[in-house]
Amino acid sequence: MKHLSVALFLMLAIAAPAIAAPEDMANDIAAEIMSPYCPGVTLHDCPSAEADQLRARITGWAEAGWSKARIMAQLESEFGSTIRATPTPEGGGLTAWALPLLAVLLGSLLAALLARRWTEASDGERQLGATATAADAVTMTAEDRRRLDAELGVLRSGG
Repeated sequence: MKHLSVALFLMLAIAAPAIAAPEDMANDIAAEIMSPYCPGVTLHDCPSAEADQLRARITGWAEAGWSKARIMAQLESEFGSTIRATPTPEGGGLTAWALPLLAVLLGSLLAALLARRWTEASDGERQLGATATAADAVTMTAEDRRRLDAELGVLRSGG
């Protein structure tokens, strides 16, 4: 019995968002569209009387059983596609979504290439230093070697 009540609770918790109240749907839509009366502000945040009337119309459509897609289509037919706060993922709106993603990908690729180049340059400098030391040892003359041995002998003897 306990498992049945848990399963029933989970089913209701999952189904609850799908059966949103008309007011909730209207609020969601008002937050997703720009106000035709307050430039640069969503309908949800616009304080004008006209915005109140449009929010009431949207709530009425939701209470009448209109779907979100139908309400959005009605608003777009009345006010144009610029009513949407975000571009649609089709057509020209796809470009608005794809350009930032492309910029991030290209920036990441550039950063990786530059990091690799800088790392290779650092490795090259280390190798160059080792090569120069080896080259100096090869060019040491017999006289230089005798002088070095004499200096090392003085240091080892302590005086």
